[in-house]
Amino acid sequence: MSTSMTYYLIFCGAFIILTWAAYIPFRSGLLYNGTVYCMAIGGYFAGFASKTLGLPFPVVIIGAMLVGALLGFIPALGFSRTSGVVTAVSSMALIFIIQSVIRNMDFIGGSRGLSGIPKVENLVIYTAIIVVITGIFVYRLDHSRIGRAFESIQTDPDMAKTLGINVKKMTILGLTISSVLGALSGALYAYNMRIIYPETFGFSLLLSVQTMLFVGGRYTQWGMLLSVPILWGLPGWIPKSMSNYAQIIYGIILILVLMLRPEGIITRELLNKIKKVITGKNKTVNVNQ
Repeated sequence: MSTSMTYYLIFCGAFIILTWAAYIPFRSGLLYNGTVYCMAIGGYFAGFASKTLGLPFPVVIIGAMLVGALLGFIPALGFSRTSGVVTAVSSMALIFIIQSVIRNMDFIGGSRGLSGIPKVENLVIYTAIIVVITGIFVYRLDHSRIGRAFESIQTDPDMAKTLGINVKKMTILGLTISSVLGALSGALYAYNMRIIYPETFGFSLLLSVQTMLFVGGRYTQWGMLLSVPILWGLPGWIPKSMSNYAQIIYGIILILVLMLRPEGIITRELLNKIKKVITGKNKTVNVNQ
């Protein structure tokens, strides 16, 4: 396998996990933009822990997830009291905050970036295993009582409260899980790039993630498996003369999808039809994914 293909596959794996991180808050109707903030935390933790502390890959991955959980849980306490545009705008502010903090921390490179991150052999295999495990976790979460509670909150928070669902606790839990997955994707990204900059984790990256989420389908975890490989590879497929306009193309794609097909390419109705064809059943199948 060529080096470029290896990089591409690892990036796809990292961004599938990152898009799942953005998907989980949407399950409970939250417009949460803090996934890139958590990705930066995971990426810089992985770079520092592996380069400076010399920790092995498995320990770094677990550590990144724990740090992501902690630093995601703290703002989640505040976001549990907000909703709608307030959550979207205030969580977006986390991105600019973490960028400013990183620029002023010289021990992780500051504005120069963090370079010299150790190479991990067979990273593409590890990434594939992590994606499968994460996908199983998200699937089981969706089909658990917690997943059904998330969906009830998305449908009607007041109704969810009458059903005995603690909306505040479910919101904190969803955002914390999202933070863990965001940090995990950041660690994989850092190991793949082996150098990271504060500017990497900015608005353009957020736009890319949101485009992948909405194009694939924000009401199911499966759309990311289609949208991420296509959209992440887009800058490499378009003419070089247009590569500088990749973010504009992402924006146009996002606008068109929201206008013409708000639920994305992979919808629950489509999954129902596919399952009916596979099982050969004519009756309606209820697919929560």
